[in-house]
Amino acid sequence: MRRFLPGEMLARPDHLIMMSVGKMRAIRAEQELTGTIVPLDEEHLRARLHNIYTGELQAMEAAGRTLFDFPDAPWEFQLDMARQVWDESRHTEIFERLLAYLGAAPGDYVETDLLWRCTLTDDPAERVAGINRGLEGLACDTFEQLIRIAQHNGDVIVERAVDYVLADEITHVRMGSRWMRQLTAGDTERLKRAQAFQDGVDEELNFRGRRRAREDLVHDDGRLLAIARESRLLAGFTEEEIRRLAESARRSAAY
Repeated sequence: MRRFLPGEMLARPDHLIMMSVGKMRAIRAEQELTGTIVPLDEEHLRARLHNIYTGELQAMEAAGRTLFDFPDAPWEFQLDMARQVWDESRHTEIFERLLAYLGAAPGDYVETDLLWRCTLTDDPAERVAGINRGLEGLACDTFEQLIRIAQHNGDVIVERAVDYVLADEITHVRMGSRWMRQLTAGDTERLKRAQAFQDGVDEELNFRGRRRAREDLVHDDGRLLAIARESRLLAGFTEEEIRRLAESARRSAAY
């Protein structure tokens, strides 16, 4: 089996359309779509949950590929990745059922390769830094916002389902924090490369200023994605890392 599989080789049934995130952005720009978020709108919520569904699918695949791509990694590392495959498979099923609950189904929206692009490194320390700390960290931010939206809508089903998944995501980020540091122990340059890889993911995911520090939200109307500080601290982020993430988000607001 080929190692370090490119995104275009991911297996998908015919009704799921995969597109590069670059092409998706070009199409949106051509159609003059601003990307304005209307978080309480049901159509937006369906599209958002579909994005999460495909993200969970790619996260499951990514953890499995990490197991295959790095057979010489410590056994405990492989065990954590195997656990994550199982967790992500449950998350995929949960979000598929939430889509059905809201009257949608897999394939109703386009899937992008955004998450999978973060697997394209041959260093397991960079892999967990980008996926577990970068993307799964974003999941903590996203899920906390979805919980607030569900509470606003009085939707207990979405609220409890997303809260259940959030607990797993915190664990996944914590695993990434542990292994990024353990795999780079005694190698300062390798740690810097892993952190730089994660920083690149975080810059990509700041949503042109729509992800902000909680203290920057003068009026939280649900449109801005707040950095989930408490969840990130539980997951092994330091106060300094959260500060740098907030500063990155503030800079992106100038796009």
